[in-house]
Amino acid sequence: MDQLGSNALGEVLEPGRVTDCYLGLLLPPGPVGEPEAGTVLVVAPAALLHPGIPQPDGSLLYELLTGHPERQPGELVFVADLTCELRAWPKDTWTKLGVDPEQVARAVIGCWQDGEVVGLQVDDLSFEEARALTRPAMTYVRGQLRGRLTVRLGHTYQRWLHPTGGRRRRPGDRFL
Repeated sequence: MDQLGSNALGEVLEPGRVTDCYLGLLLPPGPVGEPEAGTVLVVAPAALLHPGIPQPDGSLLYELLTGHPERQPGELVFVADLTCELRAWPKDTWTKLGVDPEQVARAVIGCWQDGEVVGLQVDDLSFEEARALTRPAMTYVRGQLRGRLTVRLGHTYQRWLHPTGGRRRRPGDRFL
C-alpha cells in the first residue's frame, strides 16, 4: 500500500500504525439564508476505506493519516494538516499524486449523511477556525481548534463509555 515511498528524512509511512486517531472535515454551509456557522465532522480513519469513497485517493489519505511517523493516538487531524505533512515527500502536492482530497472529503460526508459512516458533528466554529481548515498556512488557529475539539472528543468518548450514556453498546462497538 506504500504509495508515497520515503520522505526527505528517509521515513516511510506505516499505514494502520495509529488507527485510533481522527479526521476532521469541514461540513459545507447550510442552505442559502441560514447563518454560516462552521461545523466539523469527526470520523475514524476507517471511513476513508469505505466502498463509497473514491480509491485509491481514500487509501492514500488513510495511509498518510494513520501511518505518519509522528502521528499520535487520539490525535485530531484535518485535511490541511495532511497537505502540510505531504510536503515532506517527493510528490509533495495532491496534484502531483493525482489525488483530490476535497472529493474524498465530500464522499465521506455523503456516506455519513446516508448513515453508512459513523461520525461526530461539532458545531460552533468561528469563521476564522472554519477558514483555517481550508488553508494549510493557518497552523496556529488550527492548533487552537484541535486543542478545543480534542477536549470535546474526550468528554464525548467518556459519556459514550459510561453505562448510563443512554446507548446500549455491544461487543465490538467502536466510538467512531
